[in-house]
Amino acid sequence: MMNAVKFMSCVTLISALCACTSQEKLADQRLADQSTMAVNWMQQSGEYQAIALQTFRFATLAFQQAAARGIHSPAVIVDLDETMIDNSAYQAWAAQQQVPFTDATWSQWTHAKQALAIPGAVDFARYIDSHGGTIFYVSNRAEQDRQATADNLRALGFPGISSETLLLNTSSSNKQARFDSIKNQGYQVVVYVGDNLNDFGQATWHKNNVQRRRFVRENHDKFGTEFFLLPNPSYGDWESGLSSNYAKMSPSAKLQVREQALRVWKKTP
Repeated sequence: MMNAVKFMSCVTLISALCACTSQEKLADQRLADQSTMAVNWMQQSGEYQAIALQTFRFATLAFQQAAARGIHSPAVIVDLDETMIDNSAYQAWAAQQQVPFTDATWSQWTHAKQALAIPGAVDFARYIDSHGGTIFYVSNRAEQDRQATADNLRALGFPGISSETLLLNTSSSNKQARFDSIKNQGYQVVVYVGDNLNDFGQATWHKNNVQRRRFVRENHDKFGTEFFLLPNPSYGDWESGLSSNYAKMSPSAKLQVREQALRVWKKTP
């Protein structure tokens, strides 16, 4: 009798595990479907290209205005991924395979050196480089990917790539220390370009979306004059800002958080 009870308990446990696994696979598929639409927009829409071009045009004007004021040693700080270079092919692969981001597959992607230039990015970087400015590429790519990253950037035509100007993540994803090191060399940073609020300093690092929106309100006069932001609906700290410990959640839990965060039309009969 006891063996029969143990057997039924095992069957129940296995059934529950199978159901849980099936639920998580379905959640993975739904997450992938949501990512697909974002990648489609970034890769296919003229609207995305237009936003990128106008962002770099206004960033160029801001640099010109700073130069006209006689700024000494003007510098521009830019992020790389989804700011200067387009990694949407990696996002598309992950969506098709229904797999999450991993450091291993990301490193494989970077070493493939297949990232493309964001529209307007190369011309912007070349303008800064040829008009008395220094452009610093401050990225949270890993140090182990430095050579592949530099090779990819040079092949795309980005200027001024060196160990002094390509500042990668060696200890923390918080970029503030790297920004400070640039300023401590005597440079005056007049323009920041990124796709993440963290690309403008440490104020929003590891903060939730309420705090991130507050940062935007409190610094609204800097957007379009010093801070220039490109859209990235595929990923970013805005997603982890939806809930604490979001990155460690199961796929189904992430879906629930996303749905609960929606502001929904309260339709009346």
